[in-house]
Amino acid sequence: MSLMKTFLRLLAGAAILAQLLLLYAWIGERPRLRVQRYRLALPGGAGRGLCILQLSDQHFAGDSWVRRRRLAELRRLLTPLRPDLIVLTGDFLHNNAGLDAVEDLLQMLPAAPLGRYAVLGNHDYCEYDWLGFVDDIVAAWQQAPTLAARFRDTAAALRDVGVLLGQILRNDRLRFHRVANDTTELQALLGRYDVRLLHNAACPLPGAAGLWVAGVDDPIEGAPDLAAALAPIPAGSPAILLTHNPDLAYEVPAGAVSLALAGHTHGGQVVMPGLGAIHTQGTRLSRTHPAGQFADLPGGAQMVVSRGMGESTPFRFRCQPEIVVIDLLPAAPSSTA
Repeated sequence: MSLMKTFLRLLAGAAILAQLLLLYAWIGERPRLRVQRYRLALPGGAGRGLCILQLSDQHFAGDSWVRRRRLAELRRLLTPLRPDLIVLTGDFLHNNAGLDAVEDLLQMLPAAPLGRYAVLGNHDYCEYDWLGFVDDIVAAWQQAPTLAARFRDTAAALRDVGVLLGQILRNDRLRFHRVANDTTELQALLGRYDVRLLHNAACPLPGAAGLWVAGVDDPIEGAPDLAAALAPIPAGSPAILLTHNPDLAYEVPAGAVSLALAGHTHGGQVVMPGLGAIHTQGTRLSRTHPAGQFADLPGGAQMVVSRGMGESTPFRFRCQPEIVVIDLLPAAPSSTA
């Protein structure tokens, strides 16, 4: 009897601990933005002395206390910053109810002498419905003409669940039911606040000694064209590539860019001790290094992947949301034999 009581107490304790951890993942880290700063040098010291502000993955949805707190935190963090260049690497929206928050964000952006540039992410095109399979099951039982049809349609919905779970386990790109977002209105907002959308395009940065910025569309929901994005850049010119999904940075020809800036992974959102991120949004990045600084791109180019400001699911654990500041340094002196 005492053994059973001990077991039940342990079980109750584990259940309470799990609930506390779930509560922390829901409200503990999500509203608390931080500034993540990187100091790096581009080949030849290109852009040295410049400060880049990168904002990514806001995932704005309808009004909520988390959204209000996050926007207030963003305003506080942006106030002392004086960036030369601002880049926004996609997933402004979670759904259309977040368009007003996108405008709030754009209104608080500081001035940037070299301009503001953006690319779109997969969520800027559509919202994914995690529970769409439940709607399919309900529809099967309400609309199917026969009992056999109900079981057939229910089995099909459950197969979709199995496919989704398999994608999570394999760390593949996830596929869900889609609901279109108002991408046209989002693009209009960006233009209204002097944010240039680089849709498979590039342009020189004025006054930055030959430094270029390029942007490529999202590979999941958009129509990326790396060749078109990089074509205007003169051979040998230093360039910064904006891509929502870091996968595309590994497809860039060697030497074509010096630095890639990306988001999409959210840093994994839920990072388990010793195991890493539960899921990295299906990129080439590992569960143990789903965000941060990378130096393994073709030709030795560097990449910074932001954890982002928001989430696709309302949980963060050991993965605080962030804004990124990058200071470009003079080139390191070359070693001599």
